[in-house]
Amino acid sequence: MIMKTLNDEGTGAMLALEPNSRSRPFSKSELRKDSRRKTYEQVEKSASLAVKYPRLKALKMNLLYFDREIVSWGQGILYRANLETAKSMLHFNCPSSLCQGGGFDLSDDLRAAVTGLQKSIIGVKHCRGSRDEETGKTVPCKSVLHFKMTLVLKPRSSRVAPGRSVKAA
Repeated sequence: MIMKTLNDEGTGAMLALEPNSRSRPFSKSELRKDSRRKTYEQVEKSASLAVKYPRLKALKMNLLYFDREIVSWGQGILYRANLETAKSMLHFNCPSSLCQGGGFDLSDDLRAAVTGLQKSIIGVKHCRGSRDEETGKTVPCKSVLHFKMTLVLKPRSSRVAPGRSVKAA
């Protein structure tokens, strides 16, 4: 890309810009989109739930979003995971259109529930993003996600190793 600029004498000079350079700053919506795109790419690179948690038979979650302690996004969401296609990085975007770089990551909660052989867990996550106030100050997002995760685990296999027999008492 070539851009014409004025020098001190008022004559124009042609400058070649690098392919990734920008002539204007990023807008806030572009920054939000870029942040969400990067998070989406991370999620897509993670293994499926079926691969990462072979003992997991079913996963269901009830999600309820709050904006600064006020229920503001409907009645909530019921999420049922397709274990073959759902990714093991469980990230839900912040529903606030003002939030930048935020969201809710439930991956550690799922890992703890599966390793602890828990059938359900209830928790609260705070958005890790930020938003700009009318005063121009950047403040923490303060959106909150209340969740209930219900898991169905496959029973431990009591298979006998090949070549061995079970002795009757």
